[in-house]
Amino acid sequence: MEFSDIERLASGGESETLEFKTTTGQRREAARTLSAMLNGQGGSVLFGVCPDGKVVGQQVADRTLEKVTAACGETIYPGFPPSIERIEIPETDGRQVLVASVPSGNMKPYTYRGRYFLRSGAATVEMPPETQLRLVMETAHTFDRWETSESLRGLEAIDGDAVRAFRDDVTSAGRGRFDTDATVPEILRALNLLDERGLPNRGAIALFGRPGSLGSEYTVLGCHLAAVDGVDLGEDIRDVRIVENNIFVSLTRAVDFCQDHLHHPLHIDGIRARSTVEIPVGVLREALANAFAHRDYAVAGRVQVRVYSDRVEVVSPGGLPFGLTPADLYVPHGSRPWNPNIMACMFRRGIVEQLGSGTLRMVRLCAEAGIGRPVFVAKGSEVVCSVPRHGYWLAPDGTGVGLSINEATILRRLGEDPAQRGELADLLGVEPTAIRDMLTRLRDDGLVHVRGHGRGAYWFLGTPP
Repeated sequence: MEFSDIERLASGGESETLEFKTTTGQRREAARTLSAMLNGQGGSVLFGVCPDGKVVGQQVADRTLEKVTAACGETIYPGFPPSIERIEIPETDGRQVLVASVPSGNMKPYTYRGRYFLRSGAATVEMPPETQLRLVMETAHTFDRWETSESLRGLEAIDGDAVRAFRDDVTSAGRGRFDTDATVPEILRALNLLDERGLPNRGAIALFGRPGSLGSEYTVLGCHLAAVDGVDLGEDIRDVRIVENNIFVSLTRAVDFCQDHLHHPLHIDGIRARSTVEIPVGVLREALANAFAHRDYAVAGRVQVRVYSDRVEVVSPGGLPFGLTPADLYVPHGSRPWNPNIMACMFRRGIVEQLGSGTLRMVRLCAEAGIGRPVFVAKGSEVVCSVPRHGYWLAPDGTGVGLSINEATILRRLGEDPAQRGELADLLGVEPTAIRDMLTRLRDDGLVHVRGHGRGAYWFLGTPP
């Protein structure tokens, strides 16, 4: 790091990953901040920079560095000494800026003097108890994942035909290569689904287990399916099924169940009529794949699918992992699956298109189909993905709100190509003020966005890239 880097950082102000301290006399406060950064994305404390961003520096001796390191070592647990750089300020009497940095820690949560802190914007604040518990569980998960644990089952519990069909699907899709005569154990080992003794782990049972071999240890596998005549579970349930099977079979039956209970409108293409499902199959498959792959199998309960008159809900036991929030799912984000081996198998089979982009693809497919975007709600012990049915969009809490015929037509038209406001007004045969109001509502709901200004502006599906 050079002094020009210090000037750039100082001019940008403090943030979740950056804090200023005027002198190393504030080293204990800095240690508290560094503990919070270890619990988050990591970050740096600049000694010799005033809170307003003015770079003043200080005289730095070797003893100064020792005091900063000792302040962190004495107060942060588990111990994590920061890396420290000395950056000289030009044209001074040897004054320097000290940069103390830490990464995102791999032994979260870290404490400062026995208390837990995190960064909130440019402030260091007390960590809520639920965040402490989540970080403890995530750290434990790193060393002891459910999917890699001992299954208490032998190879006879595995459906060999399903494993060989998986091999053939992966090879034909170009998402992996297996020898055509690869045995079931060889395939499972290549997928990290065998333990050191050559026996299937829990991930193998979850993906390829025979139904009769699951038993009481695997009551979390499978799914609960319900179709409701109304908008909540208190209304008449017209169909209910329980699937007790492995992930691949359960996912297929859940998709079929949804298609059985959704409308299949006819679209006239020239002299031909074609039938489509009101919610794209790709959206249903992605929602279910996320539920089965990202759920916490240490939490009791099966994946639940509920087909209401205004929406389809997919409920996944467990919370959003690794600090993700529902808002993160609408923007590009990294892929950190809770069960990476299970997710990798779904990707290889083509059930998910690309790791880390599934929720964005769901939003795009919904808009192209003329329905509102999906809504994700984290409720602590479960994550609910709600997808609106034709004629509805969803409020932030996942409840359905009616979508007009004209608004649905706009979404379908923009799914083909971007369009100007005048084109959309001509398509619908409405006044310019009416189309403006509809586009404003759709934009406010995150369904469309505009590029350009005035009459030459074009409207696009989804949120801005």
